[in-house]
Amino acid sequence: MKYNNINIHSELEKKINTFNKTRNNRIKMSTRLKNYSSNWKLVFFGLNIEAVTFIILSLGGEKVSAKFDGTLFSVLVGVFSIYVILLQYYINELNYNERALKIHYHQLDIEDLIIRLKELIVCRNSKENKKNEFKMIEDYMVILHEYQTILKNNENHDPVDHLKSIKESLGVKDSHQVSDFTIDNIILNINIHLLWIVPVIFTMLLLTWG
Repeated sequence: MKYNNINIHSELEKKINTFNKTRNNRIKMSTRLKNYSSNWKLVFFGLNIEAVTFIILSLGGEKVSAKFDGTLFSVLVGVFSIYVILLQYYINELNYNERALKIHYHQLDIEDLIIRLKELIVCRNSKENKKNEFKMIEDYMVILHEYQTILKNNENHDPVDHLKSIKESLGVKDSHQVSDFTIDNIILNINIHLLWIVPVIFTMLLLTWG
């Protein structure tokens, strides 16, 4: 690229495209985090029901069934209950809803910058701006500085958000075609499977003891 050919007019259009890409990535990230939050609520609802059920069976012991009146069953129930408690603490610390809201406001800030860049394009052919292109460059640099500040003060998006944004720009409406291999999603899916794996394991163990 020959930098000596750069002019304010071409740069305005390039930056609008760049800002739009970043904004779209932020929108995808905000949606992804909201989905995590919603899914975790359902997962914890199920895990807590299972944990409470196992605790009641353990406390009932022989009165419920001789199979529940054992040290091993009580230990397994205790371990599972502790796991659920620690998992809830860990997920609460991730603040998915709060982060999603912050990123939503971030994309709105970027949208404001895009509007300001478009205003510069609309005004660039006016007589005033033809005479004072330096003022346009000055305004442009202020916007760039604000953009950089916004990026520094917010967490970066994940590559999966960028891929979903690209797919959408190509007209692919089904975002599920982009696999989410983030640690957040992996942990979520592991615990979704635990909702049926744990009862199956406990049932198999009880049948073995019987």
